[in-house]
Amino acid sequence: MSGIVILAARSETSYLLINHLAARFEVSAVVFEQGSQRRLLRHRLRKLGVRAVAAQLAFLCYDRTVIRPRSRARVAELLAGHDRRPPDGRLRVLDVGSVNGPEVAGLLRDERPGAVVVSGTGIIGRRILECAPAFVNIHVGITPRYRGVHGGFWAIYEGRPELVGTTIHLIDPGVDTGEILAQEPVAVDPFTDTYRTLPVKQYLGALDALAEAVRAVLDGRSRPYRRSDLTSRQWYSPTPSQYVRFTRELRKLRRPDARPAVV
Repeated sequence: MSGIVILAARSETSYLLINHLAARFEVSAVVFEQGSQRRLLRHRLRKLGVRAVAAQLAFLCYDRTVIRPRSRARVAELLAGHDRRPPDGRLRVLDVGSVNGPEVAGLLRDERPGAVVVSGTGIIGRRILECAPAFVNIHVGITPRYRGVHGGFWAIYEGRPELVGTTIHLIDPGVDTGEILAQEPVAVDPFTDTYRTLPVKQYLGALDALAEAVRAVLDGRSRPYRRSDLTSRQWYSPTPSQYVRFTRELRKLRRPDARPAVV
């Protein structure tokens, strides 16, 4: 069984994912992408327009000043007991500006991993995808319906809490369009869950499924598939008005006659 390389963005959830995998596989290297907020902003302006992006930025301000502080205790409770130490000093670590740069291509050609695991990076280009036999992504959304970002948020926004969950999939040149390796539903708690707690629960609930999917890829026994029962859509960061609808749908789930949060 070959080793793996991990491509990720620095965050507590990425650290616990890395540690979870490092306890089960030979991790040749961890590559952290610094990313560029300016580049991301330019892309969104071209894609969505000034008005939509301005509304998204307004929501991000609200998130930082209100949602994040209010969610901090619950997030800490969810993460308690998980190894969230940065891998620096314990694993080979490379920090890069972009996962599509020559340093990453060179590392993959040198290490020749059996699989590359991805968590939270930007879109990976074809040139990098050609450097390893399989790229496995952990995506906090049920694809193909919830591609892009904040899949749990958008499932509740649409009144479909049974579709809050995580997808482990192979990466292709599209945005979360690769074949599915596994999907894990996540139970929604309408009294404690927030925009911030949902993705943490989605990560935690899929760590074992990710490890099993990676092992199946390395062993040559994975069975990728696609879902035809869900329409495909890419989602972006929410706006204040969309957040209002999200909270309204969450409150509906508190009613005694509400349908189960997970099917």
